[in-house]
Amino acid sequence: MDLDSFLVSLYVLTEDWWKAAHSSDIPTAGRPSLISDPEILTLAILAQWPRFRSERDFWRFARAHLREYFPALPSQSQFNRRVRALEVEMRYLQLHLAGLLTEEWAVYHVLDTTLIPAVVRVRACRNGLFCGQATFGRCVSKTEWVYGFKVGLAITPKGVITAFTLAEASADERPIGDLLIRHDGHDAYLADKGFSSVEWERHWLQEFGAVVAATPKDNSGRAWPRTARLWASGKRQIIEGVINQLKDQFFLERHRAKTLEGLLARLASKITAYTCGQYFNFQLGRPLRHLADLLV
Repeated sequence: MDLDSFLVSLYVLTEDWWKAAHSSDIPTAGRPSLISDPEILTLAILAQWPRFRSERDFWRFARAHLREYFPALPSQSQFNRRVRALEVEMRYLQLHLAGLLTEEWAVYHVLDTTLIPAVVRVRACRNGLFCGQATFGRCVSKTEWVYGFKVGLAITPKGVITAFTLAEASADERPIGDLLIRHDGHDAYLADKGFSSVEWERHWLQEFGAVVAATPKDNSGRAWPRTARLWASGKRQIIEGVINQLKDQFFLERHRAKTLEGLLARLASKITAYTCGQYFNFQLGRPLRHLADLLV
């Protein structure tokens, strides 16, 4: 899709969802904003697309090329405030699109987490930059410590994100899994060793009716045979691919947020942009996760 077609399709999608979701809202008093909430959501999603190196790069492009579509384009600081205020709405839009793409017949969903830095290491202990919010967590794959947060994801076997959350980097993965399962509402999950626990698996079954097959540790008395571990590892690879796309194409690790509120808004925008791309691929008859060449 060229930029004009992509932008128009994105705005129509957002506007239609907004009207359906807010059809019963009572009009508020006062003068309406010059730029509507669906327009802000459209710009926030477009800003996350890989063709823009940063939000500042996107804003230079928007001022130069998008005023024809958005005559009342606000300043960058005003725009950022509006995006933060619409973070919950952005989440609802993503869940709506994920619901359109989710296969009802999917036998299982997959759970996993990934670490994202809050700030660079040399500024990790500076007061005011996520002080009391971010913590240090160990990244096993990179064998390094990261000061930041842990993003939890629940996805379908096709790679559609059905639930996501944010926790401190040192957080135990099982409470994160509890929140994901509560919001996702599926009845079976595959997960890695970080989610393995007899007590938690019993809790998830009793509380949510969800069976969680989390690979036990190798030294556990209930360790799986090698063939079962290989099978589960292969099925979980889909979520590794989704995480890599979020980091490589949507710059999940380079969010440049300075506050927790800003980070939550950026996380919701990036995952919504990813899901919008999947929705457009579905409409075009393309594989859902072929996003690199969707916007040309």
